[in-house]
Amino acid sequence: MLLVLPVSLPWTPLVLDPLPPITWDSTWPPPLNRPLCLPKIYVYPDDPRMGEFQMKNITVDDADFFMIPFRGASYLTHCWYHLSRKDDCEAENLYVTPMMDHIQNDYPYWNRSNGRDHIMVHPMDKGSLYYMNTRERFLNATFLTTIGDKRHVGIESHRSRGFRDITIPSATAILDLSHIDPALYVDAEGFPRNGSHRDIFALFSGLYGNVNRTDAYSSGIRALLREGIDMLPGYNVSSHFDNEVYAQLLTRSKYGLAPQGWTLDTTRIWEYLAFGVVPVVLADGIIEPFEDDIDWDSFIVRIHRSEAHRLDEILKSITPEEYERKRRAAWNHGRQTLLSHDAWHLIVRHLCKTQDHLPGMQTLAGGKHAPIDYGTTTIKTSMFP
Repeated sequence: MLLVLPVSLPWTPLVLDPLPPITWDSTWPPPLNRPLCLPKIYVYPDDPRMGEFQMKNITVDDADFFMIPFRGASYLTHCWYHLSRKDDCEAENLYVTPMMDHIQNDYPYWNRSNGRDHIMVHPMDKGSLYYMNTRERFLNATFLTTIGDKRHVGIESHRSRGFRDITIPSATAILDLSHIDPALYVDAEGFPRNGSHRDIFALFSGLYGNVNRTDAYSSGIRALLREGIDMLPGYNVSSHFDNEVYAQLLTRSKYGLAPQGWTLDTTRIWEYLAFGVVPVVLADGIIEPFEDDIDWDSFIVRIHRSEAHRLDEILKSITPEEYERKRRAAWNHGRQTLLSHDAWHLIVRHLCKTQDHLPGMQTLAGGKHAPIDYGTTTIKTSMFP
């Protein structure tokens, strides 16, 4: 029998007094209750060419930004899932072109800046690339997109436009379609309500069974799941779970695997955060929502593709203390900031950084604008709760 004795260090570590506090605007992550500017965002009103919206009748005298309530994703979703069509139902001819004609010809605001102070929503995997024949008309606008990708990949649909795009959280089937309430499963501290422990080490639900190492899909990462990871004790890996079963499994899980698919982002991250599960992100080059202001690394585990074959080893090397730190951060910071609060205040922070040259916008910088009281951003619409 080999007796292993504890190793004693030949020195005593030196621990100094902590550094003094610094001003709020020099810290990172920043205090998110301190806005960078207080812009006014005008949302274009109802018009048959822009779809069906319920808007307030407002003026635009002092707007800093202009929100186009673009519903291309809704148009395509209705085409594919409700009409069971395989084409795009002439989305560009019947929706995008009339909508942009209306914005650019019936209003003066687009042409004043060539669209640089306009905002559009482009969710789904290909973003604006669903509209290849018309996208040149709105490329100057800022896109709110769920796809954030730093890579210089050959497939253009995976590319992001740096500071021109703002990556936002995506909707998920279990939270936004089935409306399952995590509060029924976990308590205010993120622990299972039934008093049980999180006895599932790692969870995954999604496509993986037919993925090969050389596939473009997931860059081959998901192939590793069927090469033994799905059979490991403590892992629960499946191509699909019923929503109620999935909610119960999320309640019991410590880590949630989030390997890339066709795009780097996956909706699983938001399901994991909602249930207090620590996300394990396997997506090199991903741009997480609002990562300039949010310390994602405090509550996720990142594993590069080159290390993905060591996934089990890496996760099991995390000490219980480090896991608990990430779990608390995921629950108290990641979940509350990204899921419990209105995302508009984070969107506006990004707008403030990229558009602070706008002459009429109130900012917190000295000199050009007078000091202002802290408050909430004015968004002139009832469309976005």
